[in-house]
Amino acid sequence: MNNRSRTFARLIVTCLLAFGVASDALAQALTAEVVSRREALASEHSDGLIIIAANWEEKKMEQPGWIQDASFHYFTLLRGIPGVILVIDAPASRTILFSPPAPESFGVPIEALNLQNRLDLIALSGADAVMPRDRFMDYVESRLGAGVENIYLDEPRRWPPSGVPEGMLAVTNSHRLWRQSLEQAFPTAQFRSAAESITKMRWTKSAAEVEILTRNAGYSAAALRSGMQAVRAGLTQRQAEGAVVAGCLNAGAEGPSFWPWVMTGPNGHLKELVRSFYDYENLNRVYRDGELVRVDIGCQSAGYGGDVGRTVPVSGSFSREQAVIWDLLITGYLAGLDAMRAGATLESVRMASRAAIQNQQNADPELAARMASDSGVNWHIHGIGIESGETPGEDVFRAGAVVAYEPMFVYGADAFYLEDMILITEDGMGVLTTELPYSASEIASFLASDK
Repeated sequence: MNNRSRTFARLIVTCLLAFGVASDALAQALTAEVVSRREALASEHSDGLIIIAANWEEKKMEQPGWIQDASFHYFTLLRGIPGVILVIDAPASRTILFSPPAPESFGVPIEALNLQNRLDLIALSGADAVMPRDRFMDYVESRLGAGVENIYLDEPRRWPPSGVPEGMLAVTNSHRLWRQSLEQAFPTAQFRSAAESITKMRWTKSAAEVEILTRNAGYSAAALRSGMQAVRAGLTQRQAEGAVVAGCLNAGAEGPSFWPWVMTGPNGHLKELVRSFYDYENLNRVYRDGELVRVDIGCQSAGYGGDVGRTVPVSGSFSREQAVIWDLLITGYLAGLDAMRAGATLESVRMASRAAIQNQQNADPELAARMASDSGVNWHIHGIGIESGETPGEDVFRAGAVVAYEPMFVYGADAFYLEDMILITEDGMGVLTTELPYSASEIASFLASDK
């Protein structure tokens, strides 16, 4: 395939996954792909109904865009349709979409989002039938009456608090509320989790997904460069956040896949950083010389995310001690990348990173030993797909997995961090977030080039 053909193919994939009208061979291939996913899931849970609900809530005014439930998107391709219920009836080898009436916003019906009027999207999903949502309970009750006992549900990556004292019905989290409602509606059913199967399936990406994530990696790398260049003494964290968001948009993305983390000084420590989820100002503060900034960002497009990062010295260069630590971290990081390939375990990659640091005889031996210990650097690995942070589906890398290698290390007042998007292949890996600096001197040179 020549460059022009590749560009055209990427454009078609983008249009399809944005749910424009299309009817070519690629649309058929994508439909076959999503049907195959449902068949594989049904095979894993052949004794019951697998029920996955689309996001039913309109976006909040302060959100940049509406986000579909990740697993519903994965098994239907319906990224922009709210309130639909997917039922994979494994015993009957049948997939049904139960569609609500047109949703409303500000009291205005949005008929374009009524799935029953969108034959193009129904065809793209490959569903066997579309029924009004008010037939959902009758259908499930009829299947339970016919001898089906199990209902399988998805689960979130992390369960949030219920929002109420123990003993009361939960009031937060769509997955929890959905299960709670189903249990009340169908008290005779046995409810089980399909999360492990779904997570394992999403661990390995298809060719179309790799195309999208490769493009998102390019957007994310460009936005990271913008965010790094926005770091300087006297400016605020909020200004750097704005530079990242603009960087995503200017690169061609839909926007950030999560709100940028460009936390400085003590706020770069993970235990402090997570406080931003409950802070109106997002831990905003003025950047100060001598401090380090955790720049952790990502850009989204076509319903998929991105995730990349570096540590940036506010002064433009690391101190001598900071440079030693950073370059030791880079040594371990690159050794871990070299160990990545299909069939390798996640732990073997971490071990390669620790060993590479331990073998640095020219560095500070005590520091190297501390970083190489099991309690030293946190060599975090996660998947990247529809969500920017996905739970690894296995303890082993598979060809086609797109992952983030995300080491974190705290030393005194400083927090060190970096991350790339990485595609796993049969005989190695490829870094998708290219043209980014690694060593302390490369970062200093990059920052100086913008002055």
